[in-house]
Amino acid sequence: MKNFSVLFVVMLLFACSNKSKDPQTATFVEEKLAAFIDINPEWDENEAEVTDKFKRKAIHWSNEADFLKNMPLQLQKIVDTTESGQAVKMAHFNAFLDDKRNEESLLNHMQLHIKGIVSESQVARLKIGEAYLLSGSLQRQGKRADVKFIKLADANNYHLGSYTFLITGFKSVK
Repeated sequence: MKNFSVLFVVMLLFACSNKSKDPQTATFVEEKLAAFIDINPEWDENEAEVTDKFKRKAIHWSNEADFLKNMPLQLQKIVDTTESGQAVKMAHFNAFLDDKRNEESLLNHMQLHIKGIVSESQVARLKIGEAYLLSGSLQRQGKRADVKFIKLADANNYHLGSYTFLITGFKSVK
């Protein structure tokens, strides 16, 4: 029994020491950001140049069909506006800090704003403050000026910008 206890403690310590800093995720944007960070370890030493590269990459990611894939976004508001001269309903979604999420997740250090063109029937099913997984097609790409890298003492923050999508579907995150 004593040997089993020692073996258990050793296995537990080994498991804890091998905990990944970049947990695997099915979120497209988080995977892309993690890969960018991995291939740019000099970000601290060459911040201006790498941040410029980051801005270009983040805008490019929005062109990918999976850009919104599994990205939890919280509905902030729905407004009446015009888009290309037509009256539309625009739902504003933001990335959010979730205390149920692994604290090491890049999603906790990411800001993203999605302006979603939604139909009246979609509006009836959306609830302010709720989190959703969205699907849609890109209508207007973001601006590089809105993409930012913010270095803080305890963690880095990544602002991925603001994009307009025609929302084709959504699923509540519960």
